[in-house]
Amino acid sequence: MEEEKKETKKVEQTKEPTKKSQQGINIAIVIVVILVLIIMAYLIFMVDSPKKAVETMLGELKSGTYDEGKISDLLNENFNEETAKLLFEKLQWKILKTTEEGEKATVEVEITNKDFKTIIGNYTQKVIKIAFGGTQPSDEEMKNYLIEELNNEDIQNVTSTKSIIVEKQDGKWKISEENDIVDILLPGFNEVINSFNN
Repeated sequence: MEEEKKETKKVEQTKEPTKKSQQGINIAIVIVVILVLIIMAYLIFMVDSPKKAVETMLGELKSGTYDEGKISDLLNENFNEETAKLLFEKLQWKILKTTEEGEKATVEVEITNKDFKTIIGNYTQKVIKIAFGGTQPSDEEMKNYLIEELNNEDIQNVTSTKSIIVEKQDGKWKISEENDIVDILLPGFNEVINSFNN
């Protein structure tokens, strides 16, 4: 009987450390997971860099969360919410290289968006055709012509490599006002506008 009791005690004693060690492992796993999540959150939300500034701007433009008032300032044009979304719904990008020099950085980006040379060309042809017909289109009609072309499924996407200048202001990286944002984000837009001016 005594031998049986001793063996039972031994079994219980061996079970106890096993439970404790398992709990210790579980706690260690939870701690590691929490640390990984904290590090990931820090990398995603806290790290400020030229690349992050560009990614944030482009991501907000694509998702439609970038304020249309800011878009109007960015492009020096007046855009409502509908038009602002149509400008960037096909926007795609790939960060190729970042070069930092003190408080200034250049981020090289491969940008893909609608072919605005074709969009503006088609839009202008419509307006000219109506004008030659002896009718002066209203501002509302002209806006609708532009929206029609922005919605035109026949418009191809074009890809170009551009450099975006980022500056450190008040300790944070921000998109510089030196950038020709129209040329960067709306491929072909400047080209067709300049051709009308020549």
